[in-house]
Formats: sequence, C-alpha cells, structure tokens
Amino acid sequence: MGHKVDFVCRACRYEERDLGVGRGRRPWPVLRLFRCDNCHSVGSAWVDEDGVARCSLCYHDDIALLADDITSVTCPKCTERGVFTHHPGETWE
Repeated sequence: MGHKVDFVCRACRYEERDLGVGRGRRPWPVLRLFRCDNCHSVGSAWVDEDGVARCSLCYHDDIALLADDITSVTCPKCTERGVFTHHPGETWE
C-alpha cells in the first residue's frame, strides 16, 4: 500500500498535488518521488526492480529519486526550498 504526498513551493507557488508513494500488492514496481532537472518538475514515477525510472512528465531518464519520507527539497522551478506534506491517512492499493 502507499500514501499520497503534496509538494508546494511558497516562493514561486509551484505545486504538485496527490503524488503517489509506495507499492501496490506486489513488491515491484514501486512509486517513488523524483525531481527532474530536465523539465523542472517534481512528481512520482514507477520504478521497476532494476531501478530504472523516467520522469512521468517528459520521460527523461536522468531524474533524482528522492526518499519516500522526504520533507523538503530544492524547488526545480526557482531553487528555493519546497515542502512535501505527507498524507498517511490517504492510502491507495
């Protein structure tokens, strides 16, 4: 099972809502948070057992995978600090 995450940058107001994190009923693939410097976005993408992931927006394969419990990261739009808000009560299967 997984949970949902929101990303918000208060400096430039860039936001991504309802990003999925975690795994379904099987061990692979896993939804992981990422930061893409190619299209300047934050999101979640499916990662297979081999660990190769692509940006879910531009499909670029050079993305930075983030920890599932991360609380903040540099905003890809303005380089200020953006905040992740985890919603552990909102789960998905």
